[in-house]
Parts: sequence; C-alpha cells; structure tokens
Amino acid sequence: MTIALLTLLCLGSGLYAQEFGSETTMTRQEARKAARAAHKKAMAAEQQLMFQEAVQALKDGSFVIEADQLLFPGGNTKFVSSLTNFVSMNEGKAVIQIATSFYAPGPNGLGGITVNGNASNITMSTSKKGIVYYNFMDQGVAVSATVNIQLSGDGNRATVTIYPNFNSNNLTMTGRLVPYEQSDVFQGQSI
Repeated sequence: MTIALLTLLCLGSGLYAQEFGSETTMTRQEARKAARAAHKKAMAAEQQLMFQEAVQALKDGSFVIEADQLLFPGGNTKFVSSLTNFVSMNEGKAVIQIATSFYAPGPNGLGGITVNGNASNITMSTSKKGIVYYNFMDQGVAVSATVNIQLSGDGNRATVTIYPNFNSNNLTMTGRLVPYEQSDVFQGQSI
C-alpha cells in the first residue's frame, strides 16, 4: 500500500512537470527561495507605499501618530494602546494625548492628559539617508511645547519627542504615522 502511494505521488509530480513544461523543474528549495524573494519584494513595495503616504500626510499637515510605546525621562518604557496615545495635527490644530493608567481616570477620563494647541513654526526636511524631520511648536491653554517627529524611510513608523518649554520632562513616543482621516484614535476630555 505504501509503495503504491509513493509510486502514485512520483508519477503525479512527473506528469505535472511534463504537463507544464520544463519551467516547473524547480526543486522545493528553489521554490521556497523564490517565494521568499517575492514576499520580500512585496513587503518592500508595501513599506515604500506606507512611507510615501506618511510623508504626504506630513506635507498636508493632517496626520496622526498612533503611539504604541512611550519612553519617559530616565529611560522608563511603557507599551500603551495606540487608540488612546497619540499626537495629531489637522487644520493647524495639534493634540497631544497620553493615557497610561486604566485604573485612575485622570484629567482626560482615560488615565492621562489631553492637551490642544495651535501648531506654528512648522518645518520639514529630509536627510541624505532619507529620514524625514518634521518640527512644530504646539501652544495652547495647557500646553507649550516643541514637537519633533522623525520618520524613517522604511515605512510609516515614527518617533515623536515632545519638549515642554517650561520644564525638562521630555517624552518620546513611537508609533505609526497615518493620514488624519485614516486614524481611529479616541480622544478624551481636553484641559
């Protein structure tokens, strides 16, 4: 029974190769290698498309950085929900929201703080290595900070560093940068 099954499998693969010509004489290793190369090429194309979309969102001044990681002064890191931790800009208005505690409501009702302000002094540049730098001032009733964004050339992952103008409690956030209309963040109560 086993020999009959093996014979059938060998004949079937031989017939398949004959039916589709000599182009299918690829070994399994070669087929896997080709599949990996095709996957890698498709991923690179997708990363480039996401990068171009993120750069256009920065140029339009209409974007959201959905942060999934916060880095506090002193090196403490916390993984957070990208739905409630973000930096956004749309129509000249900037919002910074941090929600790190699910147990205490905080001023925004989400366990953190939400501040609104007006964006000014916006600058954008690109390094020789393809890193996009986007900087602006965010000034409002409860916020006065410089916001620096770095977008690397391999997708839509961005790093945002917020420098408050009146203290040295810098905060760094990392997450994906998407156009404003594609974001699904949840904004809490602003101060």
